[in-house]
Formats: sequence, C-alpha cells, structure tokens
Amino acid sequence: MINTILMKYLLGIISLLLITGCERTSNKESVTYFGGQIVNPKSNFVLFLKDNKVIDTITLDKNNHFLTEYKSLKEGLYTFKHGIEFQYIYFEPSDSILVRLNSWDFDESMVFSGRGSSKNEFLLNLFLRNEHEDKLMRQFFSLNETEFSQKIETLTKQKEALFLDFKNNNENVSEGFTKLTNAAINYPLYRWKEIYPFYHKKLNQLSKISKISDSFYEFRKHINLNEENLLSFYPYRNYVTNYLYHISYKIKEEDSLRDNLTVNMLNLIVQNVNIEEFRNSLLKNIVVDEFLKRQSTCSINKETLNVFLKNCSNEEYKNEVQNLVNDSKYVLNNKPIKDFTIKSYDDRELSVKNIIENHKSVIYFWSSNYMDAEYLLKEIRYFEKRYPNILFIGVNMQSDLYNLSNSTNIGLIDYQKQFKLPENSYARKYLTSNYPRTIMVDEKGIVTNGFTHLDSKKFNSELIKLERK
Repeated sequence: MINTILMKYLLGIISLLLITGCERTSNKESVTYFGGQIVNPKSNFVLFLKDNKVIDTITLDKNNHFLTEYKSLKEGLYTFKHGIEFQYIYFEPSDSILVRLNSWDFDESMVFSGRGSSKNEFLLNLFLRNEHEDKLMRQFFSLNETEFSQKIETLTKQKEALFLDFKNNNENVSEGFTKLTNAAINYPLYRWKEIYPFYHKKLNQLSKISKISDSFYEFRKHINLNEENLLSFYPYRNYVTNYLYHISYKIKEEDSLRDNLTVNMLNLIVQNVNIEEFRNSLLKNIVVDEFLKRQSTCSINKETLNVFLKNCSNEEYKNEVQNLVNDSKYVLNNKPIKDFTIKSYDDRELSVKNIIENHKSVIYFWSSNYMDAEYLLKEIRYFEKRYPNILFIGVNMQSDLYNLSNSTNIGLIDYQKQFKLPENSYARKYLTSNYPRTIMVDEKGIVTNGFTHLDSKKFNSELIKLERK
C-alpha cells in the first residue's frame, strides 16, 4: 500500500510538471523526468551517469525521495548509482521514470513505474535472468563442444522469444533499445563461449585445452571492439575482457617468447581498441586486476608497467597505477611492521601494534568506494570462522563509518575490531592509491605479506601460511 501511494504521489507531481511545462517548452524541447525512493539509503544522494561520467548528483529529501528533470535528454543508456551498487536505465525523450528500491537488496527489490518503465522492467528482468544463468552454466562446461553450443543456442532462442513478445505488446520500440537488448541477450552468452575451453579443461581434468572448431566462434565475425554506444555497458565490457584473455592465452601457447599473459592483453588492446577513453580504461583495469588479484603479494611486472605507461594517455590512470607500485614498496615482507595510529568507534586514538601484539593478524584497509560493507562483513565473518586463531581488524580509510553503522548486519559487527584511519596516521604513506589493501603479520609483529587483497586468488593460501607459521 505504501509503495502504491508513493508512486501515485510522485506520478501526480510528474503529471503536474508535464502539464505546466507544456507552454514553456512549446514542443521545442522535450522534458524527461527521473525520480523515486531509496529504502535504507547508504548515503543522502544518488548519481546519474552517462558513459561512466557523472552528469548529475541528486540529493534525497528527508523521506529518501528524489525527483529531477532534464531538458532535451538524448535517447540512450544511462546509469543510476547509489553507494557502490548501480543499475542501467534506458531513457527516451519525454520519459517519466520512477524507481523504488531497497539498498539492502538492490537489483532484486527494484521496481520501475511511469512512462518508459516497461522497457526498463524488461531490461532488469533480463539482467537478473543472466545472473541466474551464470550460476547454472557452470555445470555445462564439462560437455563437449557440440553439446555446449546447443545449450547456448537454446538460451539465445528463449531470450529472443521473450523480446519478440515484448515488442508485440509494446508499440514503437526504438531501434536503439532493440540494439541494446540484443547486446544484453548475446554478449553474456558469447562470454561463456570464450571461457568454455578453460573451464572444460579444468572440470574434465585434461592436460591441455581441447581443440575447438572455427565454427564455435563464428559469432566473432560480428564483434566490434569499438562499439561506442556500449562502452559503459557491463556485458559488453566483460565480453571484451574475456575475449582479450582468450586470444592472449593462445598467443602465449603458440609463442614461447610471448609468455606474459597480461602484456599480451595490453598489446592487443593497443592494437585493436581505437576509442581512446575505452582503451585507457581497459589498460588500467587489466593492470590493476593483475596487481590486486593474481599474485601472492601484490606487484606489477616491470614489462607490464612499461607497456601500460607507454600506451595509456590518461594521466590520472597513470598516477593511480604508479601510486599502487609505490605503495607496494612501503611495507616489506619479513620486516617488522611500523606502528601507526587508528581511531576506535568512540574516537579514542590507539596504536595498531598494541592491538595486534602477540596475535597472528590480518589488517584490512577498506573503502566504501571499492567495497560494499555488506560484502565485506560476510567475507570477514567467513574468514574468522575458518581461521579462528587469526585476528582480523578492519580500518576504514575514509574515516567514515556510516556504511558499517547502517549495515543490515549491524548486530553482528564487532566494534572492537573496526577502526577509522586518522588523516595524520603513518599508514597514509602507503595508501596513496586509495585502493583496499591487506597486511598480514605474525605474532612477533613481522610482516608475512605486505600487500594482498581480500579478493586475491591467493588470499586463502596466504592465510593458511600465516596460520601454520
């Protein structure tokens, strides 16, 4: 009932604005409205973006509602972001779209209403279906090439049938929305085909990757690595990254002199991606991902760094990566950890050395810009249960504990293990990149891993080493 009343209230406002705005616009320009409500907000604003660039910051009112208008908004894909969560919204001129969601269950709780809502409901349902299929598809990687292709074809036809039904029930479906929907249908499935050989090898415990027929990748003939209208569209970007990985791996296998997978990927980007902003973004993301997630102790290969710095034209990205490299040299393995100050929830200044004294410890620095508090708490609780002899303490680099204190897991937070980082703390010297960082220390205060990451593929093995030390 509350949801219905809210939507009718907001729709009433929009209708009034549209009526009163007719004389002003005199059909010379269209006005598009975007509004809604955030239940359990994680901040007091939402961001509205186009092609990964913020075009508006919209403040929530005291009831967590928001409503704004845009004159002559171009048709296309936009992004609506709150906290670190986001969702796509497709706008056409004169749309009046309302969205309601609960930040604790972002995508699943999202409801659209208003003019233009039907296409966004369809798009959201398609995204949720793709996420569900992601979990199901893993069981099919053991199939042979022909059987796997048949599964992909079946899924494609099912989604195409859903879109055909949508078009039959909605007039004037635009060419732009049709193109976007086709991308949303196909690119997640294309991605599964790109990674199929690697998972097939792993699940079937093969000594090498099976030979795949050329027809399996027939769809590549229609792939454009410079699709301007899809640059901010995650399914497209995700496909491009996996395609680059696959080709880079083949290069590595066929040429012993080109055995650095990351360097191969960077060179492929330089050779094939012509849109400067997209090229820079891919270069940075691949280097940062390599740094944070693939090594036991985070580092960047010298050749990788040189290729990146030589070919990236975005100075901000270059500084970001260089800061990561510099940060990684500040805390050395097998050396005593230098003391630094932290603040408790009640703003008492403390020494980290006193807190971790005589404990095998994991100090994880985090920021809500890169990690959702809900996800963080779940991860830490898992690690604490699995490694009860290791002390896990969290340090918020933003000196802002708002995101934790508004968590759905508020009753499960151990405030004795959560801290803020003062601006004058010594630790700031090696957090210049602002990326999350984790330091492991043994009970004698000796660093066993000076820079690792909670999402690193080697994180569990590093914890085992610390526990057994």
